[in-house]
Parts: sequence; C-alpha cells; structure tokens
Amino acid sequence: MARNLYDIEDRSPDRDRRWLHEKQERPARIVPVRLLLVAFAIAGLAVFLLKDALPGGGKGAAGDTPTSISASFTACDDPNGEACVLTANSYAYEGRRYRLSDIRVPAEDGAHCPEEAEKAQRGRMALLALLNGGRFDAKPDPTDADPAARRLSRDEVSLGEIMILKGHASPWSAAPIDWCAA
Repeated sequence: MARNLYDIEDRSPDRDRRWLHEKQERPARIVPVRLLLVAFAIAGLAVFLLKDALPGGGKGAAGDTPTSISASFTACDDPNGEACVLTANSYAYEGRRYRLSDIRVPAEDGAHCPEEAEKAQRGRMALLALLNGGRFDAKPDPTDADPAARRLSRDEVSLGEIMILKGHASPWSAAPIDWCAA
C-alpha cells in the first residue's frame, strides 16, 4: 500500500503539478435494460391515463371526425330513437339525442302563439326532408360545451344554413327571438 501520492509508480507529478487537476477517466455507464423497460412502462401508462385530459387527445381527437349518416329518418317524439327528427333543430340517432348548434328555431311545445307552433312544425318537416335528402356528415361543434351539439353538412354545405335560408330558423344567438312578431 502506498504511503503517499508519490509512491504510485504510474503517476508522478511534473513540475507544473498537472496530474493533480486531471480528471480520472471513468468507464461509460450503460443504463440497465430493466430501468429502461420500467421507464417506458410508466410513460405508456401515463399516456393511457391522461389521453382524455390532454387537449386534442382521446375522444376529442376522434370526436372531431365527422360521422357520416345515411339513415332514413322519420318524425318522432322519442329522444332514444334510432333515426328520427324530434324538433326543428334536434334529432335522435342510434339511441342518442343531438341538436343542431348553429341555429335557433321556434318552439313547438310551449309556443307563445299559434304562428310559432306552426313555424316549428314546418321547420321540423323541413329538417326531416333535409336529413332524408342523402348522406350527410354530423360533426361535433368545438365551440359548444354541449356534447350533443352537432354541425350537419352535406357536400361541405351546412344544413343549418339551408334551414336559415328557407326561413325555418335563425342564426344561433343567446338573445331570445320573438317568433310571433317575425
């Protein structure tokens, strides 16, 4: 055993004593395979658990793709119907109720005057005709917090806009509309 630093034969100080400041070479460490596997498992689990919480992940990303619908619709009052029109701005499809998010329509139930009820009925029949006019796309409305809100389109043309142009609806607004005066 060496009694001091100068007893080590392979290293001796030069006059500038440079060897005292040299870093000792260490062998490169190899990350153990088990540690890598555990890290990948934790990362995969985190992605799986957080995919719905992250923006643009989980159902949000899949939900942004339009659902193509080509069913034959009927008029009905059952919100759990398979393919039916409930009101001038709502429909049931495959047991779930949806509503058109880009329009306001007169109310059939709770109408303030007979004209409003009549406009609501005509709007309901107009929506029925539009939905039965061929395949259309139903896309979730990203600006609406309601998960049942949909924007319907056929060949990139909004069915809500068609309802507005035909006089069966108004563009959506938070302000109430007096359908009896219109």
